[in-house]
Amino acid sequence: MASEPLPDFGHSLAMAMGNLDAASLAECHGVACGLLVRQPDATPDAYLGLLQMLEIVTSPGPALHESLLEVLQASRNQLRDVEMQLAIWLPDDEESLEERTEALAQWCNGFLASIGAGDDQRLETLSGEAAEALADIQEIALAEIGGEVEEEEEDTEEEEGAFAEIVEYIRVAVLILREDLRGPAPGESIH
Repeated sequence: MASEPLPDFGHSLAMAMGNLDAASLAECHGVACGLLVRQPDATPDAYLGLLQMLEIVTSPGPALHESLLEVLQASRNQLRDVEMQLAIWLPDDEESLEERTEALAQWCNGFLASIGAGDDQRLETLSGEAAEALADIQEIALAEIGGEVEEEEEDTEEEEGAFAEIVEYIRVAVLILREDLRGPAPGESIH
């Protein structure tokens, strides 16, 4: 069974009405995933409260509020999906690689802030694989965008491929952390 898709990123960005940039919107999804990895049954109020505490979104308008709740629910369903079809919510591929890389770094920052917000003692007893995954997400969060580009250049296939590999690695790292922190859902087999 395919999991619930995330809302359209561009549409949600438009609903932010200039109050969030693409990187901050991606960060909102990172926060949702970090929260749900720690607390699979986290409430919408807990999510919105965490976004406010982190000063990412303090007072979303009704449309953005609804979109954020859709992101939380779709993320919850994706993290519960036995086929592990978690998607990382980022700007569309039509956007520049620079913008998507910045959004990915912010996604990682949101994930890390959220997973660490609960003072969860389980983080101190992670398996070696999960601890390495968390450390790698921390490294990616520190990624800096290259210097000034003298002229507009098309993103190369090699750069696009490397970016796709990093996104996939983060997706898998989140699933490793999910398994380590909460184990499989009832009735779910361990592979």
